[in-house]
Amino acid sequence: MKKTILALALGAALIIPSCSLDEHPLSMFSEEEAYQSSTLIYLNTVASIYSSIGTILYGNARAESMNSIQELSADSFFYPGRGGDWVDGGNWQNLFLHNFDSSVGFFRNNWNNLFNLVGLCNSAIDKLETLKAINEDAQGYIYELRAFRAFVYYYLMDLYGEVPIVTSSSISMSDVDQSHRSAVFQFVTSELAECLPNLSSDKSQQTGEYYGRMTKAVAYMCLVKCAANAAMYATDNTSDTSYQAFLGTDMSGECKADEAVGYAVTEAGKKITLTVDGTSRNAWETIIYCVGKIEELGYTLSAKYSDNFAITNENSLENIFTVPNDEKTYGISLNEKTMSLHYSHGSNIPGGRGFNGVCATRRQVLVYGYGTDNVDEVRLSNNLYTDQDYVAETGGVVQDEGVDLSYRPLEAIVDFDATSDRAIMRQAGARIKKYEYDKTLANQGKPNWDMVVWRYADALLLKAEAQYRLGQTAAALEGFNQVRTRARQDALSALTLNDFQDERMREFAWEGTRRPDMIRFGTFTLPTVDRYVGVHHNASVNDYVQDTKGYTTVFPIPYDAISLNTRLKQNPGYSK
Repeated sequence: MKKTILALALGAALIIPSCSLDEHPLSMFSEEEAYQSSTLIYLNTVASIYSSIGTILYGNARAESMNSIQELSADSFFYPGRGGDWVDGGNWQNLFLHNFDSSVGFFRNNWNNLFNLVGLCNSAIDKLETLKAINEDAQGYIYELRAFRAFVYYYLMDLYGEVPIVTSSSISMSDVDQSHRSAVFQFVTSELAECLPNLSSDKSQQTGEYYGRMTKAVAYMCLVKCAANAAMYATDNTSDTSYQAFLGTDMSGECKADEAVGYAVTEAGKKITLTVDGTSRNAWETIIYCVGKIEELGYTLSAKYSDNFAITNENSLENIFTVPNDEKTYGISLNEKTMSLHYSHGSNIPGGRGFNGVCATRRQVLVYGYGTDNVDEVRLSNNLYTDQDYVAETGGVVQDEGVDLSYRPLEAIVDFDATSDRAIMRQAGARIKKYEYDKTLANQGKPNWDMVVWRYADALLLKAEAQYRLGQTAAALEGFNQVRTRARQDALSALTLNDFQDERMREFAWEGTRRPDMIRFGTFTLPTVDRYVGVHHNASVNDYVQDTKGYTTVFPIPYDAISLNTRLKQNPGYSK
């Protein structure tokens, strides 16, 4: 299906052996062989870096990818303990209940994976600097990798706040102090802005030379993401109350966005300046400008929501940044469905498996309107398996222990114990669906669709939100309702910040947007119908205690990283 790919990462996989930060990626080749043409320069510097991002960004449903940790720490998905299954020492329940422990593996692994990418970028950039004199294409690759490194630092800034900024392979991270979060924010946005004019205008999501690579549209979208949460990113995390002003007040469990908190975020964004394409604008104006540039580059909403997650989604004009994948050429293992589907459901799909783990929270299916006359059927049915809607894929009704399997979306809870009804315990929770089922696959864990990182619907809703915050209500409604109309939902005639929060939950389920969204709307620390003081949990798990200071909006620096590097200090609020 993707035989026309000129994305040279495949060639890189053949030319460059896998490497750690301490290995030389060219150890099997002489300098003359490795860099004798522009193509080989690209393969031996740029392509090897892109080849590793699939699993890091999206390929692991166990909170060891950017996508999953952003969802599993929010209000949208969790791993219920199912009578002992998926308890795993309490890791998943503690993550959902915001008992963040710096010694837990998913904080360490995300930190290590991201800084490994930074190290690979630095090594490649340093090498390209030595090649500029003999090949004019080297400078273009430098701009591309600097922009990609900024993209990686965007995630480090978002997850961990204060991190070391390392820009050379000759400098050890242990020799660099942590930068304040505002400095990392300035670094990311300045690097993106400086590199932008030198990036390709090609579409990164489409097969061709720039397939899966950093392009102008991807850089503009990264700037949009930075600007959307600029009020948080530009705040230096020097005390455990640094983000207290951004905390909401809704104790009802409905987790509604607070207009008063929203006003503070709006005003803070107006005072933050970003310079893009030579002009300085505040954060909200920057979003509007950058989304306009994305539109000029040809991005638009797909006619159907499901087109973006189809087997042939490289044809989408909505997907801005994707990770290329197919069964044969790339073969990236993606396990979100495997981890989510009921045992019998997964094993009845040809080439599939099921481990009966991660599922949607009750809050999420309620926001979709499940069980009401106002259900958002288009997006609910695309994103989640509910009831018996898996029958067409398996070729018949699936049974669980002799009884017809039917998922129970409104019966998922943090932990089921030995006294729980066995059928409810095993079937509780709507399961991850999202991408098209591919009947041609021998292994559903290595799918033929590309992984969506960012798409235009996200840009459009962030633009509408920026317009709303700037008082441009009519323009905001226009963009907001474009997204709703595509999902066959009634257009709204007025907006609130909570409308934006709920619309984004419906639109971007399991796309890694939820935690940053909730932080921006002041709802990340609020109780929900699934997470509240006194909620039952496994004995290995700590009680849920609501964070009233705001320190949990930034994850802890991994304990292992601090142990190895005496220059690192823990984020405020965490005991170790």
